[in-house]
Amino acid sequence: MLLAWDMKNPLKSFLNLFNSKEKNNLMTIEELRDLKLRTEKIEKAIKSRAHISEINQRYNKMKDRNRKNFLKKAS
Repeated sequence: MLLAWDMKNPLKSFLNLFNSKEKNNLMTIEELRDLKLRTEKIEKAIKSRAHISEINQRYNKMKDRNRKNFLKKAS
């Protein structure tokens, strides 16, 4: 739940920078660093989920193969 909150708020704040009709205030170095860290955190989370999903798919294929071979031997 926290990750979803992290993903929504930085994106909203980032998009609000471009959508606002007023002149944008320049971001401080700390704000830029914070934005960069948040985006890196989100990218790492997305990559790790993709990697875990890939591992799970390979494991499930292996498990299904073993299950099919066991059924053939039992018959």
